[in-house]
Amino acid sequence: MGKTESHKAISERKPYARLSEDEKRKIVQEINLGLIGHRAAARKYGISRNNIANWIVKFSLLNLKPLEIANNAIDNMDEKTKIRELSQQVRYLAKELENAKLKVKGLETLIEVSEEQLKIKITKKSGAKQLKK
Repeated sequence: MGKTESHKAISERKPYARLSEDEKRKIVQEINLGLIGHRAAARKYGISRNNIANWIVKFSLLNLKPLEIANNAIDNMDEKTKIRELSQQVRYLAKELENAKLKVKGLETLIEVSEEQLKIKITKKSGAKQLKK
């Protein structure tokens, strides 16, 4: 089956018909290889960007492969592809770090506000004695 036949099968599907796991993986692979962007894939396949973002998290090679398999795959790539994959991984990890920091800041704020309004101590002081049972 050629590229046009697989594209044709996906694009000519019935509205709201579910895509197979293989079709979803092909779309994610196109995005991961930099052949197409999120918005372009959404337009091309008639799928919401949120669904595509969820599939990327679910099927992304960077998320699914153990470290040694990823290293073997990187070793077999040409230099241009390696650079593209590694730069995508750096962007992904930077975004994840930013999200984690934002979540921590939000939780710290929630704890501070809760302590002030409820007048109870939630955070543990360092060096506090533990109660014996």
